[in-house]
Amino acid sequence: MSRLSGLAKYPLVSFFALSYAISWAIWIPLVIYYLQNPMQVFPLPLSLLLLALIGGFGPTFAALIVTSIQEGRSGMRRLLSRWLIWRVGIRWYLSIPLITIGIRLGAIGLYVLTAGVNPQINMNLWYMFFLDFLIAVVGGPIAEETGWRGYAIPRMQKTRSALISSLIVGMLWTFWHAPGFLIPGMALPAVPFDWLVVLNYLLRVMSLSVLFTWLFNNTRRSIFVAFLFHTAVNSVPQTLFRIFSFGTISADVIFWVTWFTVGLQWLLVAFLIAVFGLARLSRKQIDD
Repeated sequence: MSRLSGLAKYPLVSFFALSYAISWAIWIPLVIYYLQNPMQVFPLPLSLLLLALIGGFGPTFAALIVTSIQEGRSGMRRLLSRWLIWRVGIRWYLSIPLITIGIRLGAIGLYVLTAGVNPQINMNLWYMFFLDFLIAVVGGPIAEETGWRGYAIPRMQKTRSALISSLIVGMLWTFWHAPGFLIPGMALPAVPFDWLVVLNYLLRVMSLSVLFTWLFNNTRRSIFVAFLFHTAVNSVPQTLFRIFSFGTISADVIFWVTWFTVGLQWLLVAFLIAVFGLARLSRKQIDD
């Protein structure tokens, strides 16, 4: 009983602790198995891939557990009902491809200019935007957003600014993926492990976390919109590397394109803070 009261007394700490505990309890044995039986590339065999996907639901399970203890069934219904908020204005849906495609195209363009290379462009693969998007749905987007945005961000913003809340969630979100750092392609790009790659990932996820909060706060805290954005973030880079082919995607291409992506994302974050303010990342009052 005391443990349950502790969960209710410190809900945010409990949420993050449970998110890590549930996911890592599944992922760490998976990583140990992988390290003992290394495979050349991700994705993993189907059985191991399913375990990786199940582990991704840690934040959702944690959000539902803590909410049920603290607020009961009515609280769980309120949390899950945010998946049904979809009438938010067309401009917010348009912003998802504009941001994800625009930033990645900009990063590829900067790489082309600085490296002096000419990619092979195949616009006949335009349909892969939709196919890669559908494939990406079954990964992190549907598994995580009830937790990170649906549960954590609204509660953190009660005592902190939207910016600080986003940066904290972004850091915790980054290192929640830590077991996957050891399996190429599971969390980090499929390149040899390096701490500079981890730093890039941290900066990229933290800037994305601010962009997520901006969208979330301006769409009546819609988990559905956050889910669409998460799916686009995961799928668009792969699609654009199909269309803009550099031959074999080398570690050098991935390194520079991802660093240019980080820079452009933080420029967009700075612009949004200047326009919307860091307190709410929104011009309107946010409902509880």
